[in-house]
Amino acid sequence: MSNIITIMRRDLTAYFLSPIGYIFMMVFLTLSVGLYITTFFAFPVADMRPYFEQLPLFLCVFIPAVTMRIWAEERKENTWEMLLTFPMKAWELVLGKFFAALVFFCLTLLGTVTIPMMLMSLGEPDMGVIWSAYFGTLLLGAFMLSLGILFSGFFKDQIVAFAVTLLTLFGFFLLGVQFFAAYLDDHVYDGFGSMLSNLMGFFAHYGPFTRGVIDFADVLYFVAWTVIFIVLNVLYIDGRNRPNAKTIFAGAMAMCIAIGLAFNWLMADFSLVRLDMTQDKIFTVSEASKSILSRPDAPVKVNLYITPEGDMPTAMKTLEQEITDKLEEMRLASGGKLDYSVVHMQVANVIADKQEPGEEEEEEKTEDMAVEKRMLDKGVEPFSVQAMGNDEVTNKLVYSSIGVGYKDKPEEIIPRIIPQVMPELEYKLVSTIYKLTRDKAPKVALVAPKEAMAIDPMVRRMMEQQGMQIPESDDPYIYLEQILQSEKYEVERVELTKESPLPAEYDTLVVVNPRSLNERQRWEIARALHAGKSVVLAVQEYAWDYQPSASGLRISRRDESPQINPLLEQYGLGVSEDVLMDENHVPLTIRGGSDPISQMFGQPVNLPMHILLSSSSMSQDTAITNRLSNVFYLWGTALNIDDAKLKELGLSDNVVMSTTPKAWSVENDTQLTQADFEAPADAARLKEYPLMAVIEGQFPDAFAGQERPAWPKPEDMQQPGFPPQPDEADTDPEPPAEPVEAKPGQLVLMGCSQMFRKEFLQAGNLDLFLNSVDAVTLDENLVHIRGQKMMDRTIDRPSDGQKTFWRFMNYALANVVIAGIGIGLAFFRRQSRNAYTMMQAR
Repeated sequence: MSNIITIMRRDLTAYFLSPIGYIFMMVFLTLSVGLYITTFFAFPVADMRPYFEQLPLFLCVFIPAVTMRIWAEERKENTWEMLLTFPMKAWELVLGKFFAALVFFCLTLLGTVTIPMMLMSLGEPDMGVIWSAYFGTLLLGAFMLSLGILFSGFFKDQIVAFAVTLLTLFGFFLLGVQFFAAYLDDHVYDGFGSMLSNLMGFFAHYGPFTRGVIDFADVLYFVAWTVIFIVLNVLYIDGRNRPNAKTIFAGAMAMCIAIGLAFNWLMADFSLVRLDMTQDKIFTVSEASKSILSRPDAPVKVNLYITPEGDMPTAMKTLEQEITDKLEEMRLASGGKLDYSVVHMQVANVIADKQEPGEEEEEEKTEDMAVEKRMLDKGVEPFSVQAMGNDEVTNKLVYSSIGVGYKDKPEEIIPRIIPQVMPELEYKLVSTIYKLTRDKAPKVALVAPKEAMAIDPMVRRMMEQQGMQIPESDDPYIYLEQILQSEKYEVERVELTKESPLPAEYDTLVVVNPRSLNERQRWEIARALHAGKSVVLAVQEYAWDYQPSASGLRISRRDESPQINPLLEQYGLGVSEDVLMDENHVPLTIRGGSDPISQMFGQPVNLPMHILLSSSSMSQDTAITNRLSNVFYLWGTALNIDDAKLKELGLSDNVVMSTTPKAWSVENDTQLTQADFEAPADAARLKEYPLMAVIEGQFPDAFAGQERPAWPKPEDMQQPGFPPQPDEADTDPEPPAEPVEAKPGQLVLMGCSQMFRKEFLQAGNLDLFLNSVDAVTLDENLVHIRGQKMMDRTIDRPSDGQKTFWRFMNYALANVVIAGIGIGLAFFRRQSRNAYTMMQAR
């Protein structure tokens, strides 16, 4: 061991005796960290994955520069033979040089510590993912260093050693890239590129570390190849002067590489031990899933309907393995209450079954063809995905669906399982099982207005001439209805009028953007709350119209007039009518204006009413918001909450979403000026406003002691010269209201509904809507499961001072420290040399 340490200290000192080592470190840090910081402040997210995902490409250049001199310089300066005469074995020399290079690489990597420091200061990063990625980078660096040291021994010229190592590492990098694997699959034979990617490409083994997963199989990949390259280096150094050394080494090299490839092939489909380093264990079956999977009183049967691996596009060849791995985890977590099987299906069988009459067909269908036809009737259909073929991107039909069966109920189909939805697979399966095992499907009554469409007369005339149906209204909330239906909810869309009242039976009432509610509509909502129904209420007080023009941007406000406050005030609640603004806001792209560019691409409008809420503005104690990344709270207002009245009524409130502490409001009747859009200089005007709250308890009857309000009469349609319309109340009397039993209920109240319109329905807004409905209708466990995915940890907009400070820390601090150490050591060596010279002169 002492010999290894001696060589390690000798080589490590050599890195810092000349400016080359310092320059290598500074160039690497400037490029890798600088590229990350350049884009970071445009949309700050507390996540280092973008940095680690681009790092392998930098290492393909940096590592050869570090290793090119390790043996080549020894041979060039004729110190090679001297080393071999030392009382040291070849393996001690190789390990000493390897560990010296590894320590130098670790010191360089230490210079990137300013990034996690910045993320922890500005936001809340998942440190488990960061440590996992650093560990993976260390293994990748060791793998590259061992290969570079091996090649350095083959050549006297450092440049040649650098070039060969660079090309080899770049080859390993390309083999792990899906595009290159698809190219080989297309031009050599199908599956060739995928096989090489699994056996030799390091990117597929490095990727899990950047996501926070440490798989023992991936660790073994890097360790095995690192050991193989070190062993080959030892064999080369130990036997280079022996007879037939080249032949023996070539045979040993071929044998070691064959062993490595065979080992990778055996480990390709196995996951021995896996550590989930993520903060919320998102790659592990959650306790919420285990709880739900243990409830069925009969086994749940899951069928995976998928195209065989050989017929899949390159990017989806591992999809079956990934899905079955997840199903196996869930089978074990269910305690035997879930079983699964794989059914391979061929698209060609469906196409053959649908041939036109007159074409030759076999008299009897094969068994496979019968399976495809039967599944097609159940809703298992092939879908189109992009694939590489003949040097172009083509579309290919594949199967990848999951069927869930329980008892004698019809099999529920989860369609289109592709790699992009794998993080949501656990939720899709568990939520389907939960709803399938219920006695009846959960029902939602959805109240959301449709809007009249203004169609240009010329366009209307053209549509009429072509026999096209002219839409009379636009549905801005159609996606909410479709998404609830895709989540296996029974949805009934109502207008909350006499002609379209609430259904007799439902679980949850969802009211989005109510407009000019009358007394009867407020009575219906109050009755639902008093009867213990769950109500989700998204209120919009106003919206803004932007009109770009040559003279600038014209802004006008459009009042929505929800008229919901008279009811909410009975419970100590309300929705503020004041204009709400926040320093944490994002631009909105508006199309229009006088120039063609603005009309085609739009122009950004950055106003403080476009509020972006990050995870720091959301409660981490409730399932509705604790896994949301960000929410676009567009033109919303604050809530008015009277805690004293809520306490008096026995209601509990939980504010789950608020503005940042740097928000302000402007009174409703104020004529806005430019100064109103800027944060007030008086810090006392800046505060945190509640935006969303969950209220629980026994809601009182807001109309107690009053008659049920009648539905408003329709507008008088009487025309001149015609007799008056009869009174509708006389011809169609309404039956008396049935009494309801008072039960505790839940109200989810938010002061914004624009964020749920189809043009603004971003991922975070959609998750907020589904979480709210799931939490009050079904089980909070489902909300926890939906949150089991990587989230964008959006950071509140940093101040200019913070940006300047952290730019300096990342661009300059590490370089200044490295340069300072280098100059200090050089000065110390010079002083020592001068002192030695003076001593000798005496």
